[in-house]
Amino acid sequence: MNLQLEIERIFGGKAFARPLFYSYPGGLRFELSETGGVIEQFLTALRKSTKICSDIFLDDATLVACLRIHSGSNRFAHRPLIHALRSAGINIPTEFSVWSEEIDSEEWFCEREPEYWINIAFEAPATLLQAFLWCALARDFAAIQPKPNCVLYLFNLKKHVMVFPYDDRGLDVVGPNKDLLSQLYRLHHTYLLDYDRHTMDTTFAGPAR
Repeated sequence: MNLQLEIERIFGGKAFARPLFYSYPGGLRFELSETGGVIEQFLTALRKSTKICSDIFLDDATLVACLRIHSGSNRFAHRPLIHALRSAGINIPTEFSVWSEEIDSEEWFCEREPEYWINIAFEAPATLLQAFLWCALARDFAAIQPKPNCVLYLFNLKKHVMVFPYDDRGLDVVGPNKDLLSQLYRLHHTYLLDYDRHTMDTTFAGPAR
């Protein structure tokens, strides 16, 4: 399976739009970390995100992960993160999809050379869910290791839903599977981000509320 084409087909080319919740209407945004020290914030975010995502990948043997790396002219910038992934128990399989996207020049770190997003998508056992979430949430914590230097997305292509844990503060869930999104809205209502709660209530609460 060409994972790039499948992701683009299911999510209408919006899977990597930022911010995802506002770019893909009809989704969910959850609040993760709370008050406390660094360790407490990280563990709270990991606990909440694992609970939410376990319902997304319920009864599934595999998931699809996509690692997204900001690269300059070096198209092999993804190689250093492989060691960090292995430290988390994640090995990229021999079969994977890789593609690059040129970044708009207004977002370049260096104005002299083109910059790219390098995308690596692959199937992995669903038992690695928490390891992937650890890697995603550790990104902004200097004290937490392992920490691959990449943005991470998780996909349930069979159920047409994707997850973007953008940092320890929150997690977006979007996709055309409105039935599953509605279930998640009800199951994890207390975790919804208050700032966007009205928007989600308008989409999912229905006339009964």
